[in-house]
Amino acid sequence: MKSFLKAPKTWHLHKSCQNSVSSSQFRVGKLSNIQFHHEDGRRRVSAFWTPSGGITKTQGEDKEDSHSLLIRAGFVRQAHAGLFQFLPLGLRVQEKIEKLVDKYMARLGASKLSLSTFSSEDLWQKTGRLDSSSSELFRLSDRKGGKYILSPTHEEEITALVGNIVKSYKELPLRLYQISRKYRDEPRPRQGLLRTREFLMKDLYTFDSTTEGALVAYKRVRQAYDGFFNELKIPFLTAEAASGEMGGDLSHEYHFRTTKGEDNIVSCNSCDYVANEELTQSRPTSAESVTESRDESWSSTCQDHNGRFTLRPPEDLETQAENSHQWIGVTHDRSSVVQAFFPREIEVSTPSGRRMRETKVNSYAIKRLFPDLDLSVETPMETFKQHRRLQHLPETSTAKGSGTSNVLRVFDMRYGKVSPSPGTVLIDGQEVQILVHNDPNNAIDLVKIETGDPCPRCNEGTLKVEPAVELGHTFHLGTRYSTPLNATIATKESPNEQVAMQMGCHGIGISRLIAAVADSLADSKGLNWPRVIAPFEAVVISGEENQIEAVEVYDTLTATADTPIDTLLDDRHKQLGWKLKDADMIGYPVIVVVGRDWKKARKVEVQCRRLGLKESVPVGGLKAYVEEKLQQL
Repeated sequence: MKSFLKAPKTWHLHKSCQNSVSSSQFRVGKLSNIQFHHEDGRRRVSAFWTPSGGITKTQGEDKEDSHSLLIRAGFVRQAHAGLFQFLPLGLRVQEKIEKLVDKYMARLGASKLSLSTFSSEDLWQKTGRLDSSSSELFRLSDRKGGKYILSPTHEEEITALVGNIVKSYKELPLRLYQISRKYRDEPRPRQGLLRTREFLMKDLYTFDSTTEGALVAYKRVRQAYDGFFNELKIPFLTAEAASGEMGGDLSHEYHFRTTKGEDNIVSCNSCDYVANEELTQSRPTSAESVTESRDESWSSTCQDHNGRFTLRPPEDLETQAENSHQWIGVTHDRSSVVQAFFPREIEVSTPSGRRMRETKVNSYAIKRLFPDLDLSVETPMETFKQHRRLQHLPETSTAKGSGTSNVLRVFDMRYGKVSPSPGTVLIDGQEVQILVHNDPNNAIDLVKIETGDPCPRCNEGTLKVEPAVELGHTFHLGTRYSTPLNATIATKESPNEQVAMQMGCHGIGISRLIAAVADSLADSKGLNWPRVIAPFEAVVISGEENQIEAVEVYDTLTATADTPIDTLLDDRHKQLGWKLKDADMIGYPVIVVVGRDWKKARKVEVQCRRLGLKESVPVGGLKAYVEEKLQQL
């Protein structure tokens, strides 16, 4: 093997360099400024584009931002706002995640397909999602006036496809999945791959003839998701979640804890309760209902002689907002203001005793009541007033009409029996009708949960609120899409009738997962990848003097007598220290260094930051040793 490596004929110079290099220089092989091309089948850094380095690290930070590391280490580059190019290292991570997805989808008996990036506006109109999602859709028209969108999700397309093909219960159950690019017109792309305009997702769609079958499928998918996330060997949370615009009445989310998370996950320290903040409500106590007497804005001026709270609206809504504790929002169509009243502070009862705390509003609870609420608007009153002014301009009043504007009012459950004054309020000098949400059978908790609040499920526990990033979501959709898109079948019980199929959809954010894993495991030296999705499981590094010996070590790790270790050989003409820093930044699970101990005892140094390991290992036992360590990663 050594003679083969030393033979000049195994080295090839680029044609542009051949005329300027003498044969004697070529045989010596010390041309540090020339890139050799090898055709021996080994994975070499010199033949694998890894544009790491060259970008200066941000100074003054103990731990570098994980997205900055992904860029500096040569995984991704930003092309435009919210749009990224995946480089070879990043693509290898992506492909390994896809391979892991394929493994668990195969266990569910799912078939892989590929749906078009384009979706018809007509289908989205039929399901009612075109208007509710329009602000986030990339919309386009062809030369004939056909209207399309770049799909942010594919429920409409997959339902139409299956509905046109499957006609009988005998053709079900059906499990279909794809891994594809999705698009969302994100107003503020941020945090690298976590919030982008183009992203990669896995979508699994289940079709069943009965609700019972669909729920069994849902349970099996959840088990598969648990297996998938467990293989990453990173702690994750499974949380009860709201279905939102996707529809359905059963859903769960899968999260990594991270300070970059835009979701808040609430968990109990005593029972197994875990839920998204959007879904969590307090466990009210009898004492809570009287704490509002502490709120001056709801004292004698707002309480009648029967003890009922009534709101006497002042002439101007904005003046009212200054004198009471409330939250203001606006709907997507800008036609209505949402006005929510909640106490300034509440009393909470925990195992350690009762205490008072100040409150913040749970805007997600309000959105559940008013689905058209636009939570992205930072100045809702000004947005509403601008809309009103445009509607009343002479040149627009005929085309648009004056429109119907309302103040949609809701009161927190702690106010007890509320008898709000009917009528109108003044906004921008004009009267606006008040509509009150009043459901005596459905207590509404508008107060945001905080760490230390009592658990709503058990009597012993208290809650912890922590930021997390959502990586997967499972939905039981029922007939949310099959009914409007006429995806129906003949059943065994009713062969002459058409029944809508029962559906589920289940997603995993592939590109988000890359960012979340990077953030979860990165340290002061660089990235740290789990074995199962690492670009390479190990890298072999040496100085100039041990380049040939490094090839022997590489061959030991990649021997095909049994399962080879996915290894990269760093054969660049760089100093050993530089290579080690580069390997740490890239985050290979195992680094094998061919150094001083090789000539003495044919030993190499095995390094693993996650295991806190630096060990000198004989080459004869190297592969077994590295494999053992990789099993822990």
